[in-house]
Amino acid sequence: MENSNIHLVKAAFHTQFKSAMESCGVSADYYFKRVNLPTEVSDPESLLPVKPLYQLANIVAIDEHIPDFGSRVAQLTPWHKVLSLGPLIQASADLEHLLEKFCEIATSQSSSVLFTLKDEGSSFSFCYTNSLFFKGDIQMELYRITSMVQLVQLATGIQWRPETVRLEMPRIEIADACPLLTKSDIAFSQPDSAITIQRNLLELPVHLDIPASLTTDKNIQADLYIKFDDAIDQIIKTYSITKNTSIEEIARVADTSVRTLQRRLKDKGLKFNDLLNRAKFIHAKQQLRDTQLSIKAISESLGYSDPAHFSRAFQRWSGFSPSNFRKGLSRIS
Repeated sequence: MENSNIHLVKAAFHTQFKSAMESCGVSADYYFKRVNLPTEVSDPESLLPVKPLYQLANIVAIDEHIPDFGSRVAQLTPWHKVLSLGPLIQASADLEHLLEKFCEIATSQSSSVLFTLKDEGSSFSFCYTNSLFFKGDIQMELYRITSMVQLVQLATGIQWRPETVRLEMPRIEIADACPLLTKSDIAFSQPDSAITIQRNLLELPVHLDIPASLTTDKNIQADLYIKFDDAIDQIIKTYSITKNTSIEEIARVADTSVRTLQRRLKDKGLKFNDLLNRAKFIHAKQQLRDTQLSIKAISESLGYSDPAHFSRAFQRWSGFSPSNFRKGLSRIS
């Protein structure tokens, strides 16, 4: 049965995985292209399909013989340092508030996640309870469980380890490659991923310092689980800034066929080229307004081989040439 929705993730996590690959001496561009992800993203708040990111973690771990790659991604860039996430949890006074806030806003970062903090009597469990088609993925489970431990360490210090850990994955040696789990009692093949936290630890203050440059006043979308056509629109906006995006590429990353993509857009009264042109127009206006890039550079960033083609397109979209549009902005300011 065809999926009616596409699961999305904030592009800030693209940077997290890119940094990990570069740290391991791996060609990030090669692997991003291999799973049909853009090699660069300019806006951490833009959206990407999440499934290729899961595929990426597995491919890099296997091909590059890095059994703990998922854990390494988290260790090198903890969640509180991810640009789209850190500012949202910076006001947490204590560990309980931090974890409750994280569980609340997690779906604003990725539509494929669900975290909860469960009171289990003598202790609490910080749980990942998702049951979507990503369930049981070993590398991403190592990534998540490492990240969850690191969140708790913001209050307890880096020496803290959970007494018990539940993992969805079967008993496997790869789990031994995760340094934050070596001192924990691990139960495998469980219905969820979870770490136990002693009740008294939840009162500890959180030591979280987010630089002012990373704070945000943007309105945060509560849930990235959005309609198919809106998801396609968001993906096109992200991909169109890096190259001359084709409908074939968007169909691949959306995990559907070109024919199905065209049909579903048509059902909504939409056309792929119209969405692509609108995305390019948005990017072009932003770069003309907020940067000093030349018209040629902006043209190339949007996939145009000839600046004249870009100028004619921009004239159709706005009624102004790019240079006149920029001059008009300078007069207003």
